[in-house]
Amino acid sequence: MSRGGYRPGAGRPKGAVAKITEEAVAKAKAGGELPHLFLLRIVRGEEIDGERPPLPMRMSAAIAAAPYFAPRLAVMEAHTETRVTGIISNKPLSNEEFKRLYLDKYNDT
Repeated sequence: MSRGGYRPGAGRPKGAVAKITEEAVAKAKAGGELPHLFLLRIVRGEEIDGERPPLPMRMSAAIAAAPYFAPRLAVMEAHTETRVTGIISNKPLSNEEFKRLYLDKYNDT
């Protein structure tokens, strides 16, 4: 009998939520407001216990709530390869010299 590899019907179904996650969310809802929703109320500047949160507190709450509402951006790395096929000259040339030596022969047509 072989082990591993693809087996039809094996594994967790797509979109399934772990039982412990469902239980945790249910308990949090029963006990009051979920933390990320509370942070969102602070960010909006809503009145909480008769006071409106000051701007520095709202900024801190926005930073803390951000992971709940937007994924982090992925770091991408690009590798490029450059190949030099020829060198025109190893000495500095004035614009006129460069034009005379390399460009004029292409513009004679």
